[in-house]
Amino acid sequence: MANPPAKTLSPAELAKLEHAFATEPSSAAYKPLAEAYLSMSRFMEAMVVCKKGVKAHPTSTEPRLLLSKVYADQGKDRKALDELLAALLIAPSEKAILRSAAVFQRKLGEVTASDASLLKAFAADRSDTATLALFAEWKLEIPKPPPVAVPVQARVEVQRSLQSNHPVLDENPVEVARLKASNRRLGAVFFLVALVGTLGLGGDYFYGQWKGKRTRQVNKLLEEATKQLKHDSYDSYKKACESADKALDLDSTSSTAQSYLAYAYAIRWGEHGGGDDARQKAERHLEEARKGRENSSYFYAARALIQTYAGKGREALGELEQQVKAFDGQGKASSLLYLTLGLIQMNAGDLEHARDNLEKKAQPLATDDPRVYAALGTLYRRRGESEAAWKNFDLALRFERDHPESMLGRALLILDQPEPKFDIAAKAIRKLIDAEPPPSPRQLAAAHFSRALLLSRASKASTNLTAGDQRKLSEMIGSPLDKSHVEAEVRKEEDIGLSLDNKSPELKAIRARRLLFEGQLDAAISELREAIKVDPSRAQFYVELARALLQKPGGAQSAQQALITALRVMGDSPKLVVMLGDTYRQLGNLDEAIVQYSSALSDPKSKNPEARFALGAIYFEKKDLYKAQVELENAAQEFLGDPTRVASAYTQLGRVFEAKGDRPKADETFQRAFNADPDFAPQYFYYAKFLTGDRKQTAKALTTAQEYLRRDPKGPFAAEAQRMAGGGT
Repeated sequence: MANPPAKTLSPAELAKLEHAFATEPSSAAYKPLAEAYLSMSRFMEAMVVCKKGVKAHPTSTEPRLLLSKVYADQGKDRKALDELLAALLIAPSEKAILRSAAVFQRKLGEVTASDASLLKAFAADRSDTATLALFAEWKLEIPKPPPVAVPVQARVEVQRSLQSNHPVLDENPVEVARLKASNRRLGAVFFLVALVGTLGLGGDYFYGQWKGKRTRQVNKLLEEATKQLKHDSYDSYKKACESADKALDLDSTSSTAQSYLAYAYAIRWGEHGGGDDARQKAERHLEEARKGRENSSYFYAARALIQTYAGKGREALGELEQQVKAFDGQGKASSLLYLTLGLIQMNAGDLEHARDNLEKKAQPLATDDPRVYAALGTLYRRRGESEAAWKNFDLALRFERDHPESMLGRALLILDQPEPKFDIAAKAIRKLIDAEPPPSPRQLAAAHFSRALLLSRASKASTNLTAGDQRKLSEMIGSPLDKSHVEAEVRKEEDIGLSLDNKSPELKAIRARRLLFEGQLDAAISELREAIKVDPSRAQFYVELARALLQKPGGAQSAQQALITALRVMGDSPKLVVMLGDTYRQLGNLDEAIVQYSSALSDPKSKNPEARFALGAIYFEKKDLYKAQVELENAAQEFLGDPTRVASAYTQLGRVFEAKGDRPKADETFQRAFNADPDFAPQYFYYAKFLTGDRKQTAKALTTAQEYLRRDPKGPFAAEAQRMAGGGT
């Protein structure tokens, strides 16, 4: 049924709603005001009001659903879906939200996730006509109700009374006695026969009772193991192993228990630094599970992780991709397998495919799994998308309050920023160090190295502060900030970390970041090379090494060699190929850069918007405007879901249209950039340059240049923007 047309409000009525909202912004007044703005197609105002409603009512689905409608009415399906998925975190079984999510997922081509959402809506209400209509529209088979188990009760009746057909001979007491003795003997025989039969049937009964009880105990233990695995902490993996071991004590043939143990020990080995003992147990339990012909998602996830941590990431990816397809083909899409696939792809530097599998596949199938959100947080942090990284770490901590990996991820994310919020980072690190039960030795070691990074950055930042602000900062981080004291504390923290885990390559990477912030470039490069020696399969280490080398005068050549070596070791990691293209571009070898970027796009099924964007920029430099336009238009589409990069693509595309002499199209494209992300500073500079070409737009060019300077006063275009702004800011 179509929605009735919205009532057109008079200016007075609208002013009344605006006043009510302004007076009490935390009340429900946001809703009628947002609906009013929406009915008038004033989308920006509607969005702002809805976002304030979300902030004021974090446990209500209403503001998110309304915000989803605002995005949907603008054709921003991805953002509309994001809000629906956020609403499902609050009300995971709400059929109407699940149904709407299924519709948007299908529009965006996420068929597997769409089917999963629709099935959840059906499970919430099997008779809902709107849900059934979608099954019919999409030609999906409606799941049959589960069969009802009817217990069969066996009845055993034993005849224990013996009846005699002999006449009673009162006259002959001897005969009577003989007959009675005969009856007793017959009775004993019948009793023994009945007893044997009863014991046989009773034995089956009692064996069945015992077997059923054991099965229930095993299932209960496996349920507990599943629950503990989901917590995704060092302590919970130990508890999961204990429960699965108890299940094996009761049923040594349980391949499910073997798979759980293989998976838990694989993570304890590869992620928590469990050493050879954890590795051997993971491999042994995997082999036992294989003997039982185990085919659960935990078995395949364990196998892929064990291969990956053993340096066979490419083999793991190939096998796991095939298994994921097999599960999907059977209608058994597994969030665990998509999660594991995404983690391995991220490790290999294939961030685009990793994002697709984590965000579009795993997360919709497991909306409350902290491990999925923590993985997304790490992925976005590596992509340099701080806001999205923070959001996902925050979601992980919503479902698992003290999730160690997310606390650590948030702290490192903060310390990556040009101007860190030291108090938040300090609290997260201290909480991790003091946690009970403690995180794994590897996580704890990383926390101590992160504290060393925190101390170093805070000490450096304090040199530009007043004495009063220095005291406040010192109190925030719990340490004096004078150089000699901080240097001693840094050594102490890193020594503690190494005493906990001296084999983790991640510690070397964290130390390298500290050294880079301190300006010790050569020492940082040395640490990254050491990290690669420990784990040559981690694409991120090569990326960080290349970035460090590019900071050195003449370092592009060394960066190029490092990336070529990495690709030889790891195979064609898209991230590394793009970075190799970047180094060729920095060296001025544009033709070789084009070869590398094109190689990153060689798979027609794959998306690699970074490579497309780089190609578009090079073609623009080479004055091949047609090719530049094609690549940048494709990049803008593939960057969907990443507002800043969409804005970047449209900004560059606007420059292309300007160079082609199509000023109306250029202006339209610049506006699309502003709509995608109003906070992207470079677009203000390029748009101001564009406007200076029109005398009628002189005033607008001036204010746009000033806006760039306000947003990025020390940016790369600041000097030219100053000239355009007439020397003012």
